Amino acid sequence: MIENSGLQSIHVQKRTLFIVLFSMLFSIQAPFYIGVVSLFLYVITKKSEWMYIFFISFILLFCNMNLNKEIWAFGDFLGVGNDLGWYSTQWFSFAEYPHGYMSIFDSDFVMFINDGFLVQPKITEPVYHSFSYFFSRLTDGNYIFYTYFITTFIYLPACIVIYKILESEKVDAILIALVLIFFIFFSMKFTNMFNMIRHYCSGSFLIITLYFIYFDRVKWAIFFGVIAILTHNAAVVVCAIYGLVYLIERSPIKSDYKKLLGVVLGASCLSIAYLAVYFLTFTNYEELDDRGSGLLFKFLDLIIVTLSIFAYSSTKKSKLDKLWFYYIAVIILISFMHLTSFLQLRYYAYFDYFRWIGIIYIFNALMRVTKYHFLLLIVALCGFLFFLWLRISISDFDFDGMFHNYFLLRYV
Repeated sequence: MIENSGLQSIHVQKRTLFIVLFSMLFSIQAPFYIGVVSLFLYVITKKSEWMYIFFISFILLFCNMNLNKEIWAFGDFLGVGNDLGWYSTQWFSFAEYPHGYMSIFDSDFVMFINDGFLVQPKITEPVYHSFSYFFSRLTDGNYIFYTYFITTFIYLPACIVIYKILESEKVDAILIALVLIFFIFFSMKFTNMFNMIRHYCSGSFLIITLYFIYFDRVKWAIFFGVIAILTHNAAVVVCAIYGLVYLIERSPIKSDYKKLLGVVLGASCLSIAYLAVYFLTFTNYEELDDRGSGLLFKFLDLIIVTLSIFAYSSTKKSKLDKLWFYYIAVIILISFMHLTSFLQLRYYAYFDYFRWIGIIYIFNALMRVTKYHFLLLIVALCGFLFFLWLRISISDFDFDGMFHNYFLLRYV
């Protein structure tokens, strides 16, 4: 047993070294081409190294795009500014901030940005601001480090979680590939990503929380749930949803329909309670939006949710069905959040980290009705890549070029 464990540890170390070296030497230089080739090598060889290279390559591509993204956007919906403008200014300012760390949370601390917009770090949300403060000072406010770190953190934990969960259930390699290309190119709203930076960082902690809940490691789930809340307080209601669904899913109730009814009713009650608190403490928040997540894309989401329900109902029961209840509960939450223009944007962004659950069942159903699985993968890859290209082309943000302009590394 000990000998096998040692051999496994050596294998993991070799795999990690290979991934790091390959990413540094090749993926960072030609991320698109290396990513596509790695995806097909994974499907052919079934070796996890190539799947890691696949999503790391495209994360590096997105890092490069964000590095060239305009900091301030003044489109139809973004005239009042955006998080990238606020928090990049905070990042630069902290490099030479003359006061101590705790002073950034003082009530008299004010950081004005451009036309008077301010960022006030809250003591109840110290995780992101602590990162910004300490790492800005360590790197002398280096913007390349900031952009690459934040973009990677928004994507990488989720990619690893999705892959690890599906791999643990012995899911077919092509189905894993389909789910991950959906997540990277469709599910994550790349154009909105740097419009809600702390929100997406909180989402990364939330999907790590979901990972530990899935494997019944409750203590770690609670830990990362708390970290998610301390990154962005909006995560509190999602964590409450997690707790509700976990208790219902583990209850002695044997009927899945009764469990689902409990999830729907419970999530509705939590959402209504949260909305009541919100309206009682409402302040005049600015409205931020992006055409990359407008009504057309929400209609596509409605189609995906509907199809996933039909696909789920016709699929054999499996351990993955544990995720289904969380998926439905978050949909209920987001539906209620659309009663306000401010909360719907925030919680709809959280859905980026859950959308992949429903797509598992849709792709699984498609693979049952066709034997041309490899062709399905090619069509899906082309379709989702075009979808991302379209979303970027209509975004209010300027990326100093289109998606295809970043297939090779662009130097600043």
